[in-house]
Amino acid sequence: MRVLLAEDNVRLARATEVILEKNGLTVEVVHDGPAALSALKGGYFDVAVLDIMMPGLDGLEVLRRVRAEGNDVPVILLTAKTQVDDKVVGLEDGADDYITKPYDSRELVARIRAAARHRSGASPKVCFGDLVIGEDDSTLSTREGSLSVNQREAQMAALLAHAGGKKVDTSWLSDRVWDGAALDGEVELYASYLNGKLEALGSDVKVEGSADDGWRMVESCGA
Repeated sequence: MRVLLAEDNVRLARATEVILEKNGLTVEVVHDGPAALSALKGGYFDVAVLDIMMPGLDGLEVLRRVRAEGNDVPVILLTAKTQVDDKVVGLEDGADDYITKPYDSRELVARIRAAARHRSGASPKVCFGDLVIGEDDSTLSTREGSLSVNQREAQMAALLAHAGGKKVDTSWLSDRVWDGAALDGEVELYASYLNGKLEALGSDVKVEGSADDGWRMVESCGA
């Protein structure tokens, strides 16, 4: 699971990063609002943890801009006990949760995992361009028809669709689809499988990338 941690207190950020990584999470740390916004625009994250009080742009403004761009990444706000009004505003602006400083590290890990589960289970159907992915019944559908695929193909397609055209690492896909046990070249092979089936469906969508550079789903007409 990939987590963005935006916290301007460098020592607290480092301590939190170590705790999250010990719990099996991959963490990218930034220390101000503009860097958080740039990271969210440029990469895919399962969850973003944003401190409200950050220089450049505060966490609430980062949240507003992210939501205005249509990014549905789950956001957990880090707040001080005195920031009651900010908690309310944050939830109204699209935050998924908040946690009050000082926080218990076990609670933060639990909140992050809960937010990620909520996102992945939001709908059995995922759409990208003209493609509809059925995670429950392992199908790919376009206006021209529908094809049954195996569970891993459906999971990989859904994860790439959720990423919204942003690249994800091969290791991240291996962790999510193969429980970290994908064989060498297996992710690349499944990308090829998916592209063959998307072509058969006449879809404008395709999977592009490589084992070294990562993978993303794109609409070929606008690529």
